[in-house]
Amino acid sequence: MENERLVFLKDKTSKLTASPGIYIMKDKNEKIIYIGKAKKLKNRVISYFRNNSDHTKKVKKMVSQVWDYDFIVTDTEYEALVLECSLIKQHKPKYNILLK
Repeated sequence: MENERLVFLKDKTSKLTASPGIYIMKDKNEKIIYIGKAKKLKNRVISYFRNNSDHTKKVKKMVSQVWDYDFIVTDTEYEALVLECSLIKQHKPKYNILLK
């Protein structure tokens, strides 16, 4: 399940900050499919797009559907956690429910 947008996604991720924050994965239709938090955004998001990753089947399937992503930088990891919880409750992304 290779993602046709992998080159675009890797390039976008290479410009990310190492600050804490949340990332919002979206499919081709701009529908939010996953929301996650990170201590260091760049490290966490790039881990999804590595070739030799040891992802589960569910994560591989989710990554194959990522068309783009947004991110929000926060001041602290705690702030990212609170924001992640709030956005998951609001949007109910498909893969947040499956991966829990």
